[in-house]
Amino acid sequence: MFRALNNLSLKTKVTAFTLGLFLLSVWMLTYLFSSHAREELETALARQQFSEVSFIAERLDSAIRLRFDSLALIANSITPNMMAHRDRTYAFLAERKAIFKQCTLGVFVISKDGRGVADFPREKGRDSADFTQRDFYRQVMATGKPVISKPGFGRFVKDPRVVIAVPVFDRKQVSGVFACVNSLSDNSLISDRYFNMLSNTSSFAVISPTDNMFVAATDKSLALQSLPVLGTDNMLDRYIGGYEGSGVEAGSGGEKKLSSAKQIPSAGWLVVGSIPASVVFERIEHIRNEAVRIATAISLFVIGLLWLFLRHQLSPLSRSAELIGRLSSANTADKRTIPLEGSPEIQKLQSSFNRLQENLAQDELMLREEEALYRSMFTNNTAIKLLIDPDTACIVDANPAAAAYYGWPVEKLRTMRITDINTLAPHLVRNEMELALTEQRQFFRFQHRLASGEVRDVEVHSGLVNYHGKALLYSVVNDVTDREQSLHRERIRSEVLEMLARGRDLKDILNTIVSQVETEQPQVLCSVLLLDKGGKHLLIGAAPSFPGFFNQAVQEFEIGIGRGSCGHAAATGERTIVPDIQTHPNWAPYREIAAQADLAACWSEPVFSSRGKVLGTLALYQRQISTPSAAQIHLIEEMAKIVGIAVERKLDEEELQLASTVFQASPEAIVITDADNRIVAVNPAFTKITQYEPYEAIGHDPKLLSSGQQGKEFYHAMWASLQTFGSWQGEIVNRRKNGENYSEWLTINTVRDENNDVRQRIAIFSDITEKKRNEEIIWRQANYDVLTGLPNRRLFYDRLVQVLKREGRGQTSLALMFIDLDHFKEVNDTLGHEAGDNLLMQASRRIAGCIRESDTLARLGGDEFTIILPGLADPKRLGMLADTIIHILGKPFMLGETTAYVSASIGITLYPQDADNLTSLLKNADQAMYVAKGRGRNQYSYFTASMQESAQTRLQLSNELRRALDRGQFEIHYQPIIDLASGQPAKAEALLRWHHPTQGLISPALFIPLAEEIGLINDIGEWVFRQAALKARHWCSSSDPRLSSMQISVNKSPRQFITGDNSITLLSWLRALDIPPSCIVVEITEGLLMDDRAEVQEKLLAFRDAGIQVSLDDFGTGYSAMSYLQKFDIDYLKIDRSFVCNMVANPGDHAIVEAIIVMAHKLGMKVIAEGVETAEQRDMLVAAGCDYGQGFLFAKPMPGEEFDRYMSDCIEA
Repeated sequence: MFRALNNLSLKTKVTAFTLGLFLLSVWMLTYLFSSHAREELETALARQQFSEVSFIAERLDSAIRLRFDSLALIANSITPNMMAHRDRTYAFLAERKAIFKQCTLGVFVISKDGRGVADFPREKGRDSADFTQRDFYRQVMATGKPVISKPGFGRFVKDPRVVIAVPVFDRKQVSGVFACVNSLSDNSLISDRYFNMLSNTSSFAVISPTDNMFVAATDKSLALQSLPVLGTDNMLDRYIGGYEGSGVEAGSGGEKKLSSAKQIPSAGWLVVGSIPASVVFERIEHIRNEAVRIATAISLFVIGLLWLFLRHQLSPLSRSAELIGRLSSANTADKRTIPLEGSPEIQKLQSSFNRLQENLAQDELMLREEEALYRSMFTNNTAIKLLIDPDTACIVDANPAAAAYYGWPVEKLRTMRITDINTLAPHLVRNEMELALTEQRQFFRFQHRLASGEVRDVEVHSGLVNYHGKALLYSVVNDVTDREQSLHRERIRSEVLEMLARGRDLKDILNTIVSQVETEQPQVLCSVLLLDKGGKHLLIGAAPSFPGFFNQAVQEFEIGIGRGSCGHAAATGERTIVPDIQTHPNWAPYREIAAQADLAACWSEPVFSSRGKVLGTLALYQRQISTPSAAQIHLIEEMAKIVGIAVERKLDEEELQLASTVFQASPEAIVITDADNRIVAVNPAFTKITQYEPYEAIGHDPKLLSSGQQGKEFYHAMWASLQTFGSWQGEIVNRRKNGENYSEWLTINTVRDENNDVRQRIAIFSDITEKKRNEEIIWRQANYDVLTGLPNRRLFYDRLVQVLKREGRGQTSLALMFIDLDHFKEVNDTLGHEAGDNLLMQASRRIAGCIRESDTLARLGGDEFTIILPGLADPKRLGMLADTIIHILGKPFMLGETTAYVSASIGITLYPQDADNLTSLLKNADQAMYVAKGRGRNQYSYFTASMQESAQTRLQLSNELRRALDRGQFEIHYQPIIDLASGQPAKAEALLRWHHPTQGLISPALFIPLAEEIGLINDIGEWVFRQAALKARHWCSSSDPRLSSMQISVNKSPRQFITGDNSITLLSWLRALDIPPSCIVVEITEGLLMDDRAEVQEKLLAFRDAGIQVSLDDFGTGYSAMSYLQKFDIDYLKIDRSFVCNMVANPGDHAIVEAIIVMAHKLGMKVIAEGVETAEQRDMLVAAGCDYGQGFLFAKPMPGEEFDRYMSDCIEA
């Protein structure tokens, strides 16, 4: 086709082109006119239509909201009491006549359980109907908000209707539904006049997207019909999807139509208006047809006129072209010239042609000469040069310098494309070549890939050249990699310095450095690790590109020779190159995690401070085995220096901040003077001591403070020391601003510059006036024991008098303990006084570790110690403390290379029960101590009349206790432990009861300590364990999982772990009964945790290994249980009942309970609260997250049969 066009004459081409251009213009104008008119009309009609649907939507929204508000107003007056009486509700509705103008089919009330309560006017079956399955009822009850129901037909009258419902509240809770019914056919809600008053060419519809149906429409047959299937009407699908506006699309019937839609927010409905496109564009089609007829007539007239005009004008040119064509094809020697003939225009053309021929011959000769010169310059130049075909991106030619640079022979380069070298995408390379071809740009920056795979930064200067008649790009390439890298690193340095100047966080600075390194070297991952303050471990400074598990493994990585790359580099201070992580010995322990992180090579550079101290490491990782190039080594070095600058600057800032903080917060006065001995700075302590404000002192000589009490010789000696040694220290008397003299201890140091000249002097002094006045040392010697550092007899008497006065005013009690070390004299006599003194110091520390901070421990002399225990008179706790002290002092004492053993005898007396004066208390405690010694030592004794009577009673009771087990006087009661989350029994505690034949039921608090003391606790404990195991077997055999999963808690005394060895026997008993050990929980006390004897731990672990869980009883009442919690594998903590009882009234106890629960859960333990007696206590425990509760609120301890009935009742309930 194009060849045929080329064969046409110029006259024909010009004529055809002119006519075509004219016709194109005419018809384009015609098209644009008709299209613009169509668009304007469509826009105007769409705007009008959208305005109409918006009008309808607003009216309907207002009508629905009015009904919501009206119904809500009435609903606020409906009470649960009213709803309970159908007639009252009916009468109430009948009085609200105004609402029936809005609710044409009546109103009705629904109760909370979904039953109709009353309606008005009454409709058959509505006042007692079940509405639980109706959508509007379920939505109102669930959301508490007004809703409008799915449109539908009435059950008895088949007319379309909709229900509008609002919630009825009672104390902010939904207690029912109040609803009205509106007909959709009587114009009460959706009025036809909304549609009729608008455009008569549009049809309108109200649709419910949620219910997928038409609610109402100008076409009445559509009411309550389903919407068209999704995908058959695109505009309707968009409107349902939330779009508000207009559009032209084919509808479900295939006919195009203009439609608009607007939301009705209160109902979730849409108002949609539509009009057929044929109606919309009928007039514009008529206008367009008229325009086409006019354009056709004008086109035909102009075609004929132009044809005649151009034919007449171009005939001479045609003849001249024919003649030149014949001359051009002639094969004679004179073919370069043609004769001059014809009209002047033709002759001028012929003459110009002849001159052109001559010029072409000369140009051809010059071109051959220039080509030879170009070839010589192209080949022999040291610059990198390429000749590129812009059409194909092929490298047409390359000089030897290019071959040497890229690493491919010239012949290979001639077979390649520039896109094989340029790292840009091919289409982007073509865009750049287009800029060079059009001479919009001639200078470019790229990255070129060499044969080795290395990517280099280059600058390319490209220009257009003609090569054998073809336009090519002549490109000169200059490698600027080193320059760009230097500039890039300088920019990094500048950015880091700027961030430092702005006070940015070190983490942000290090992340910036790492990001810049990874930008320059996209194939590497970079990290910075910093040494911790101890200089032994590496911490992550910046490693944003590494996976979290790898960073977690590296965090706090210990440095050392052979420990990875960074650990080795930090330890040796030398660069560490690991080309292959999987084969290098330094990475042997870490190969697996490196493989998981896809790391194959690591190059680590130590980071140094300006003083040569290792601060950390900078490392580059490769995802493939690799050795760094010289450029990459240079990069690591430069970046490590920049990291060093940043880290050192930040460390210096921290030191300066610390120094400033010390300067400002120091309690000692600090004065800084210049080389001329002028004050340049003082701290707040200076002002506090001297009373001089900074502005009053700065600029003055320190002699401002001189009191005149030191002579010239004193100051001569001071200056001689400063000049010789650079420092001076001593006591001096100076004068405050108010004229008062004071003593100070003064230290002066000299700061010199690099030339050893005085730069500053720093004076630090403290006011020692009070110290000198009080003579603290003398006082301490008079009141404290020199050997142990404990209060001596004098201070002990003073404190006891003070405590007695305080306790007497408060009418509270205190306890006094006398402690005597048994067999100390033998140790002292045998091993010497030095060993004896050593033992006394160790003993004092052990005793001090057992008491509270508020208690006073004193040494009265020799081997006697005493303890004042204010506010502590509970015999149980005193006994626990005495046992603890006896136990801790019974442990071996290491006295050099010799081990010594002593015991302790303790006497205890109470105030005011035993005595109300100091002398009597001391006498009583001393006598009680000797009673303990007389009973065999290594024990404690009380001195009180009541305690002595109690001792007699206990003696009698202990004799009867020995016979109680054989006579069957013991019985096990069970108290349920409740799961607070479900309120159901989950465990039970086995509690021992003694039915004495004459005294009745005796409290375990009386006979359990007796049993421990007389050695019966093992036999009684074993009996209890066996009885509980039998009960556990009974429960485990139950078919009900709630009973078979019950656990029984059995209390074990600490003495059962210390004496006897029945743990194996008890475990064998469980195996003989064939019950799982998990059915039993062993309860121990805090005192047991403090016993670190091997036999105790072995027995406790034996229970754990067998699968028996362990519970810690009475938690929070002991001395040292907190420090031992993690030492034992505890399953349950039982909060002592004293905290639970007081937690409602005492916020402190409440806080303790919450803290225990949080701590236990953090350690993986469950919590049981004892002594729960009120619902308020239970609720507070539930709120605090407590797991289980035990107490009289739930049930009292019960005998076995009664407990079984209790469990049966719980299961049946």
